[in-house]
Amino acid sequence: MLADLKERLKSDRRTSGNTMLGQGHYLDAALRHIPEDVDSQIEMAQAFLDDRMGVVEAGKQSTYRVGPLAHALVSTLNQGLQEADYGRRGLYVVSAALESLLQALDAEGELQRPERRTKVQRPTSS
Repeated sequence: MLADLKERLKSDRRTSGNTMLGQGHYLDAALRHIPEDVDSQIEMAQAFLDDRMGVVEAGKQSTYRVGPLAHALVSTLNQGLQEADYGRRGLYVVSAALESLLQALDAEGELQRPERRTKVQRPTSS
């Protein structure tokens, strides 16, 4: 997933002209779409693993800045999975969410540079 993310990031930086885009932006967006209930998280992770017949590369620990919603979810993710006897698989939930985001972005096409907004002229008081 990391290689796919890096490719999408390079492409989006190029097409949007936004060189400030980072992996954390995409991870934050993906995490905000993870369902809150543990059963759905397990379903996501299991589907991700099933699609790959259980063969996935080892994850590597990383640190990204994410917003408060994503942070709240991630901070309880592993505990919830452990309590449901699905421990040590949080990586697969996150990977599934990232894969879903990248697929949605691919379906939408290239990231375009937003149109510049014109300044609104405020009436002057007399």
